Amino acid sequence: MFQFLSGKKVVIIGINSGLDLAIAKKMVEVGAKVVLSHSSEEKLNEAMNLMSLEMETKTVDVFNEDSVNTFFEETGNFDHLVVTAAGDRNMPRSLLAQMTTETATGAMNKFWGTFFAVRASLQNIATDGSITLTSSVTISKSSKMGGISAIAAANGAIAVFGRSLALEISPIRVNVIAPGLIEDKSIWSSQSDSERSDLTKWAETALPVEHLGQVEEVVQAVLSLMTNTYMTGVVLPVDGGVTLL
Repeated sequence: MFQFLSGKKVVIIGINSGLDLAIAKKMVEVGAKVVLSHSSEEKLNEAMNLMSLEMETKTVDVFNEDSVNTFFEETGNFDHLVVTAAGDRNMPRSLLAQMTTETATGAMNKFWGTFFAVRASLQNIATDGSITLTSSVTISKSSKMGGISAIAAANGAIAVFGRSLALEISPIRVNVIAPGLIEDKSIWSSQSDSERSDLTKWAETALPVEHLGQVEEVVQAVLSLMTNTYMTGVVLPVDGGVTLL
């Protein structure tokens, strides 16, 4: 299956999280040529020093359409696009009654960043290539505490966007992953050790799979969507069964 990616050029629009770095690492391991992006050149360099892998790196502000357009012009022809930008844990949360327009706009930027990246990618992505977008379990599982309505709306927009594009831009395949709670310290950096410990204990007792999601498990899902040429228009939950609860 992974031979399918050997020699292919994969573009990852990331946020310097464990997920996009793990995807990049796996792509290199299976022989793909990787272009990894981030808004900060310093963080890109730090990531490369940690991984010691050969890949091309470029800076891009995914929320600025001119920056995104320039990024893809400079990238040239490629085969697969993965968009992981804007992790939900870094998005503004607020109960609707107190939510400011600025907070709501900040949440919806996840959709706009995805939109800018996909639109610009169409100028040079291979017709037999694929696009994998990142939504979230929030599209089907809300929070008892509330505060995620705008985040859920942004993730819902990405899921519907991906499914619609699977027809509009075929034969390019477009799929969406919808991760649940994933143990990614770079995204959950705002939480204390005790909060992360509580989450781990909750996952072990509440989830059907009895563990918190691991980055590698999401990478496996991304690989499946990229390499299975009979899958398109799919919104794939990778959530440990939390939507069953």
